[in-house]
Amino acid sequence: MSIRNPMTPGRSSTYLRSNLGKSFLTSPFQVPLKAWALVPAFAIIAASVGFGAGLLQFGWLDSPITPLLPLILFVFPALLEEAFFRGVLIPRNILAAGHAKAAWSVAISTLVFVVWHPFNALTFNPTATSLFLNPWFLVIVCAMGVTCGYAYVLSRSIWVPVLIHWAAVTVWVLFLGGRNLVLEL
Repeated sequence: MSIRNPMTPGRSSTYLRSNLGKSFLTSPFQVPLKAWALVPAFAIIAASVGFGAGLLQFGWLDSPITPLLPLILFVFPALLEEAFFRGVLIPRNILAAGHAKAAWSVAISTLVFVVWHPFNALTFNPTATSLFLNPWFLVIVCAMGVTCGYAYVLSRSIWVPVLIHWAAVTVWVLFLGGRNLVLEL
């Protein structure tokens, strides 16, 4: 099976409907368990790198909007970033083209995801510059990109990477001293 170029004129709306659109309709609770397989590895990498580099420290976020943060963090970054970096950049049926093409798609998606963070800080969110340019933070971002990409390829559901991304960022912000970029905007 060949995977068509989604940027061919006239095909981009079809691609979005059949790729991202269908991925929204696939329940994260009906996907193979192996779609979640990299989550423990990601957690170990994130914790090891994060605590080792001083990016993580135990503590509760005390803010008037703390109760709303899980919902806010679900929309951005989790839902919006995953919709683009996985749901648009990785063809939903890429596994049918072979494991090598699937791995290549995950690698490209992860690279763009990692590059997005410094770009975001330098162009839109200067308060995040020191964090988003920190190489150790970018290692964690890379691990998340691989985990979410792998989960998307195997599950074909955008909800699996959204839940992984959301859980990681929510735990980080609420319990591990993560930068609450929402409050800094």
